[in-house]
Amino acid sequence: MSLQIRSISVYSPEGERRDVAFRLGTLNIVTGKSKTGKSALLDIVDYCWGRDECTVAEGAIRRTASWFAVLFDHGGEGILVARKNPGPAGKKSDEVFFKRGVEAVPDTDADFEKNITEEGLRAQLSSILGIAENVNIPESTSTRDPLQASSRHAILFCLQNQDEIANRRFLFHRQGEQFFPAAIRDSLPYFMGAVDEDHFLTVKRYQDARTRLRRLERDRAEAVALSRQTSSAALALIDEARRSRLLPAGAAPQDTRAAVALLRTAGRPAGMDFENAGGSGADLPALDERRRGLLTELQEIRDEIGDIERLHKEASAFETEAKEQEARLASIGLVAHDGHGPNDVCPVCDSRLSVPVPSVTEIRASLAGIQKQLQSVRRDAPRLQERMAALEARRAAVSEQLRGVQASIAQRIQENERLRAAQNQFVEQARVAGRIAYYLENADTTAPASQLPSQIRALRAEMEALQQALDANAAEERLTTALNLVGRDLTAFATDLGLEHGNHPLRLDLKNLSVIADTDDGPLSLAQMGSGENWVGYHVAAHLSLHKLFRRRNRPLPGFLMLDQPSQAHYPPDRDQNGLIEGLADDDQEAVRKLFRLLYRFTDDTPNMQIIVSDHVELLDEWFRGAIAERWRDGIALIPVSWLQN
Repeated sequence: MSLQIRSISVYSPEGERRDVAFRLGTLNIVTGKSKTGKSALLDIVDYCWGRDECTVAEGAIRRTASWFAVLFDHGGEGILVARKNPGPAGKKSDEVFFKRGVEAVPDTDADFEKNITEEGLRAQLSSILGIAENVNIPESTSTRDPLQASSRHAILFCLQNQDEIANRRFLFHRQGEQFFPAAIRDSLPYFMGAVDEDHFLTVKRYQDARTRLRRLERDRAEAVALSRQTSSAALALIDEARRSRLLPAGAAPQDTRAAVALLRTAGRPAGMDFENAGGSGADLPALDERRRGLLTELQEIRDEIGDIERLHKEASAFETEAKEQEARLASIGLVAHDGHGPNDVCPVCDSRLSVPVPSVTEIRASLAGIQKQLQSVRRDAPRLQERMAALEARRAAVSEQLRGVQASIAQRIQENERLRAAQNQFVEQARVAGRIAYYLENADTTAPASQLPSQIRALRAEMEALQQALDANAAEERLTTALNLVGRDLTAFATDLGLEHGNHPLRLDLKNLSVIADTDDGPLSLAQMGSGENWVGYHVAAHLSLHKLFRRRNRPLPGFLMLDQPSQAHYPPDRDQNGLIEGLADDDQEAVRKLFRLLYRFTDDTPNMQIIVSDHVELLDEWFRGAIAERWRDGIALIPVSWLQN
């Protein structure tokens, strides 16, 4: 299937419509005087395709039109894209209307309202064209991001306005704008079929594997470094444990594993002997027992506070989510239905839905349930707050009691020299034991993970297999083959047109986006070839060659090519004589006839190909007159005279 143009329409604010209809799969010519709006046809298609700027020239069209619309044909299905005119001073409008399955354009613009974004439109057009998932990865030395070819890039090969078709430096639409040359270079291999979809999927898998490999190698390096730090830390801890009598004296272990095993055997701090304290420490056992009891009670209070905080947090999160759901469901109040209609009809706009939706009654029931749950959450919240306040007060009281008991114990120890020495040893052992426990807790995470080396080996093997599947040389050969096919047809078309240097082998230069003639004296680029006739001719020949390849390989691009003023090198607007070329030199007359004859034959020889030309020329040949879609002279133009009088 191929996407072509059935018609281009312009709407007036008064509800009038002006259509320009085209035939599918053939040459369509809109001929007429200058300043009748012929060039605007290409700009309207470009704008309705999703361009971020309306390039329709300031004048009658910008002043009088309310909406622009293009009705596309996709294998018999009508696809309507309409976009609001931003007005004389506007750059663009984000009001875009998109609809599939359209038989004819609407009589007025009354039904046009925004139902899609520009990005969404481009995504829809990409899907209609059949553009598969793809990505172009620039060379490693490039700073540009990977590019995914889409409908935004496909249209660049289908349009040639009058400033581009005679330009010796730029071959493609919008090539002179920033970033577009790189986009054309990166997307053209995909559209030419030089790189298939499997290649792009393999590239993405290779990139993912490379990212995962880098992450694992980084983890491995960090694990090795931490392991070295771990070894020295373990030996230092063993020395401290021996000094504090948590480990017996002995030889130093030989490796990290032995050091960790030895640390696991370290003893625990010995409890202080309060039973035999005597003197001023006689009541220490009771104080210590009291301290332990208070600590236990304090921990229980903290645990309960933590449970209540978690419960409150979960309730708050539920309430927030429920409020959002309530707000979404509350829109049911805007619905005019009684809730008993079919569930495959939108309750808001009455449009038919492909997927059934819940009925209004079901939505209201869901809303009532949400509101009931919210009331329950709000009812329980004060109770939680009351309990939290009571626990906080209890914690403060127990903490105060604990500080008093600990102060009494400290005073008794201070008065007892023997207990003071025991306390110092206990504190040192507790400090070392805590450090050992922390070290052992993290020893497993800092040690080199045994599975990392095997994972790294498996990823490297996967990347090697993917690298072989990519086969950069094979991809380069496919691209070379595609360019050679384009070059063969380019040479043939240039020969038919009698272009200068057309007798030499011609090729498309993908790097510089130009046409190259390989002469005996060396390569000549389009910029080095003289005369406007050559520039226009090579533009036409290059685009015909590309579209011939696109159609032959069934590539996902539109099946139309729009050319604006291709005869300008021979028949400029200021020499217009009702389109007739009899007043031109014989060479000019022959060149114009050859150009249009080539376009006519191309659509006959190439299936699913439509060419739309806007020009001043009006040949007397039968085939040319049969190709005329509209003739804009004697007051006829894109904008009717009656619109200008309103």
